[in-house]
This record gives sequence, structure tokens and C-alpha cells, in this order.
Amino acid sequence: MMERARNGRPVLALHVCTILLTARTFIAPVARYLLTRGYDVAVACSDEEAADGPGLSVEQSVVGCPLYPTAIPRTIRPLADLLAVWRLYRLIRRLGPDIVHTQTSKAGVIGRLAARLAGVPVIVHTAHAFPFHPYLPAPLRWAYIAIERWAGWLADLIMVDTESVRADGLRHRIVKNPGKLVTVPMGIDLKKFSPSPQGSDNLRKTLGFQAGDLVVGTVARLVPGKGLECFLRIAARIRGARSDVRFLIVGDGPLRRDLERLAETLGLRAAVVFTGHRTDVPDLMQAMDLFVLPTLREGFGVVFAEAMAMGKAAVGSRIGPVEEVVEDGVTGYLVPPDDPEGFAERALELLNDGPKRRAFGEAGRRRVEKLFTEERMCETIERQYRRLLEVKGLLA
Repeated sequence: MMERARNGRPVLALHVCTILLTARTFIAPVARYLLTRGYDVAVACSDEEAADGPGLSVEQSVVGCPLYPTAIPRTIRPLADLLAVWRLYRLIRRLGPDIVHTQTSKAGVIGRLAARLAGVPVIVHTAHAFPFHPYLPAPLRWAYIAIERWAGWLADLIMVDTESVRADGLRHRIVKNPGKLVTVPMGIDLKKFSPSPQGSDNLRKTLGFQAGDLVVGTVARLVPGKGLECFLRIAARIRGARSDVRFLIVGDGPLRRDLERLAETLGLRAAVVFTGHRTDVPDLMQAMDLFVLPTLREGFGVVFAEAMAMGKAAVGSRIGPVEEVVEDGVTGYLVPPDDPEGFAERALELLNDGPKRRAFGEAGRRRVEKLFTEERMCETIERQYRRLLEVKGLLA
């Protein structure tokens, strides 16, 4: 079905985020789907690189969509932020999009303001997690709440990944009308995240694991809030019970050196493999026997869904967003955050019981196939676009 605006041209959706890593992770699947539906799609983002991701050339498109370099600082910098609003405003006026869809908190504020000033008919924001959370100092937390309330007024619709995040938004009155805040669960590419019949013996050997080793792994940005110090303390307890267990930490970030030092202090250095940033995450997940992440906060917990799609049992934190992905006692276990003893106990239960571990993994794959497919996510987003365009009389 070809979506066209009233002037007869295809509907143009401009997606705005801070960095290319976000564009390739969150925007690319939606852009690819919209192209098949007859939309024109463009992306605006900064060429600033993430400290926890790969360096990517800005001279590239995103799944064939034009990419417009637009510097948006990731931290609050008033003068640079005003300049970002001005530059984005000029870009929007030049392109004339029917929809501006922003992602992440900072780009959400800058992008929604620029779009409103430029008179964009439909403005949508995706909040994977609101920036206010209990671990922030109270004054900063309330400042973020005030900013999000103001920015909420600028948008026609705010999408969130889980009911838990939606409840946070409603509790803090980010929107006056609850209908403006909708849940669109994240989607997993089930072609990419699918167990390979070839197995992972060669990769396990390359990583230094022996044939009889059990591998407990995690995938995360090495940043505060992901619970990686707790992961290492869990590892120490597991090793105390079973010397045949090894550990795999996939990802990079500013905490890497601190984590390596902690592993050394805990006597784990020979038992833990730090891979740094990798592009073969599905293969690395297949090399794991169990996925564990004691994260403190998440917007959705996409990495748990990815591990489940790879047929892995998961042990995660009992926090709202993760509870909506991992079904406790069915696809894995949920443990209170920052409880290394509890995590180790549940992990050992699954390491000691191969049939249960495999049954949880199979149930996890079925759950993702039912609830968290990329196609379902993209269909829901496009349906919301079409509804908003129709309400404003913008479709031919």
C-alpha cells in the first residue's frame, strides 16, 4: 500500500536521534519497513560516536535512506543545544517532512522543539526509558521530569517500549491525555537472532573455552546502571560452587578497565573473557549456556529478548521492563537487583539442570515469536503514523 500525502507525493518521515548507533539499532528496522509501505524516509543525527559502540562513518545512509549529519550533544550544553535546534529547524524547513519521529531523551527535546517551530504536522517521540529514575539526585530528577512534561506537550504521540515505562510517564504526568502515551514493544529480528544448526563449538574454542565448560554470558554497554560489577560478584559465587563455569562479557564502554581490575581482585581474571564491542552478538549468545544480566534499569530489556530468541534461559533483574520480557519460572528467573547471592543461586540451579535450562530456552524462543517480533513492532508504528495523518486530514 502506497501512503501519499494530500499533495500526491509519498509521505516523508524524518527520524531524529543523537548518534549513528541509535539509528542503526532502533531506526533502521522501522525505516526499512516504511520504505516497503511507500513512505520516503530520512534520518538526521550527530556524527558523535558512542563511548560504548563502534566508530561509524557519517558518510553513509541508513538502510538506503539519506542521512543528514546534525550535531546534537548527548549532554546538556545550552549554547550547543540552541545551535542544534536552529540547524535541525533549517533542515526540517528544507525537507518538509510530514512526520518527525525522535528517539532518545536529548534528541527528543531538541527534535520536538525544532519540529514544532518548523510547523511539522505530525510529531512522534519514542522514549525507550524516561531520563528520570530513582538513582538520580532529587533536584536533577525533578528537573528532568519538568523538561519531559514540557516536551510532551510538543508531541502528538509518545511511544514507549513497555507498560512499566508507560506507567512511569503517567504517574509523573508527562502527558495530560493518557491516549498520547502508547506502548509499542520492541521487536527482534528473528532471522538474525536464530540458533544456527552448525552450533558454536568453533567460536567457543576461539574464545578459549574448553569442551566441558559451561558459559555464563552477558551483553551490555559497560556503563553504570547495567549491574556489571554485580555480574562479576555473581561469577565469583558461581565459581566457588563449580570450577567448570566460565564467563563472557560482550560489550565495551568506560567501565571496562574498572571491571577488569575487579575481576582480577575477585580471582576471576582467567575465568572471564571480555570481548569488547562485537558485531556477531547472535553467535556469541549461541556460545553461551545461560544469559545473566543484573541490570538496575532498562527501557525494555531488548537484550533479554535477543537471548531468548537464541534459545537461552535468562536470569534478570526483577524490575518492571524486564518482568515484561522474561517470564519468571517459564523462560528464566527474576531476582531483585543488586543481589549477587540470589542471582548466583538461580544461575546455579539452571547450570545444574540441563533439561530445565533447555526447556526455559525453548519457551523463551516461543515467547519472542509470539510477542516481540520486528514485524509486529513496525506494523504498530506505521498504524499509529497513519492514524495521526488521517486525524489531521493529511492523507490523499
